[in-house]
Amino acid sequence: MRHIILAASALAIIGCGNTETDATLEKAADAAHDMAQMRKGIEISSAYVRPPMPGRDIGAGFLDIKNHGADDKLISASSPVSDTVEVHNHINENGVMKMRQVEAVDLPKGETVSFKPGSYHLMFYGMTLAEDQDDISVTLNYENADPVTLIIPVGEPDKGTDHSSHGSGSEYN
Repeated sequence: MRHIILAASALAIIGCGNTETDATLEKAADAAHDMAQMRKGIEISSAYVRPPMPGRDIGAGFLDIKNHGADDKLISASSPVSDTVEVHNHINENGVMKMRQVEAVDLPKGETVSFKPGSYHLMFYGMTLAEDQDDISVTLNYENADPVTLIIPVGEPDKGTDHSSHGSGSEYN
């Protein structure tokens, strides 16, 4: 919608034809370019973390990663509430489902990769949460894109709430 408004504004300004108009037109073009750039990069949505079971220190994280930019890979994650965060996947090994750490997760251009139970997920080892803590900070590291730090809610997601965020390089919108 912003693109349409910017384009209409630019066309209206062209008709005026003066130096101030040229500067305004250039600003409109820059704004349209900035909007297009925001659509590139990594978009995170539906993120949540399951806290450790009572008496345990292992949690799990789930999210969707949509890659609007060039092909990339998620290579690691970290969090100040956990000694270690590993990227895992469930695999079928001779008819038995097993959880295994993976070195990287491919993030093909234009596709969404879901981290969900029974699939890719983040494992938080040595996780320590305050009793009333309702969110945590998690940093995702990519092969090409700059790291992105997220604030992710703790607990099962509220079905009516979308925890969507956009990240492009170190910017997180």
